[in-house]
Amino acid sequence: MSRRDKRVKKKKKLSFLGRLVVTFAALVVIFTAGFFIVDKYGFFGLFGGDIMDDVHAISGGDSDFSKEFPDSKRVNVLLLGTNHGLSDTIMLMSFDTALKRVDQISVPRDTYYERPDYPGAAYQKINSVYETEGVQGIADAVTDVLGGVPIHFYAEITDDGVAHVVDSMGGIDMDVPMDMDYEDLDQNLFIHLKAGQQTLSGDQAVQYLRFRKGYVTGDIGRVDAQQGFMKEAFKQSIGFGFPKVASTAIKELTTDIGKKMSVRLGTEAIGMKAEDFQSWTAPEDPNPVRQNNGASYYYVDRPAALEMMREIYSMKAEEK
Repeated sequence: MSRRDKRVKKKKKLSFLGRLVVTFAALVVIFTAGFFIVDKYGFFGLFGGDIMDDVHAISGGDSDFSKEFPDSKRVNVLLLGTNHGLSDTIMLMSFDTALKRVDQISVPRDTYYERPDYPGAAYQKINSVYETEGVQGIADAVTDVLGGVPIHFYAEITDDGVAHVVDSMGGIDMDVPMDMDYEDLDQNLFIHLKAGQQTLSGDQAVQYLRFRKGYVTGDIGRVDAQQGFMKEAFKQSIGFGFPKVASTAIKELTTDIGKKMSVRLGTEAIGMKAEDFQSWTAPEDPNPVRQNNGASYYYVDRPAALEMMREIYSMKAEEK
């Protein structure tokens, strides 16, 4: 098995995740685990130099996009949440180590992704790639949809893991936009939240993240609401204290970010503020060639997605 194959080998199958569940926990790990590991193990691995010398793409490393930005200081982490072999959460967390900012790019799970070798309407959704081709396959698909952007690491977490992280913070203060009531006995899912400002426990946070009914704009409305949750969680984790949160978070993730890289990333993140975080969603094609197979797809505007990534990569210090 090659080094690349080992880096992307899936360690275990995860339970159902709501969109953004994985993102919050992975953020905590990316920006806090280094502090915890340094405290526990000492300053091993901090030898100075350019962090990018130790970062290698698992997808998109030879793309035209990568060649367009050869001096980029961005580390990109693919965030996945899976359900019955499908990646129900697909996000790219792009950490600019020079500007000390984070750009989170959501790729809707129902994104149309043509795969002629896999007949059937469901297999033309990007979330099915994980089922048939694993982490490497979904990494390559996300790179393709986002214009060739390189991916360096991946991270996965369970909904129980997110609940543990939120509880370690003492809960998350959120303004729930509506009454959320939904039950699914087959999934053992029970969501009952009242609208209004409140502190969500770990279990309530997972309910909020898994809620999918009631948004006027459907799944995109849920993505928007949960991106707001992540921003708030990121802000509160900063105020709460990184090391304590990280001591819980690093036990919950399945990731190929090793201890040394965690230290480097955690150190690079020192000084970050809540406003150094921005959410994006792969833009929708307003006039797509729709598939007439009975399935509902989200059609990404590929040229617009490429321009979005160029905008993100072209940001300068004065634009912060």
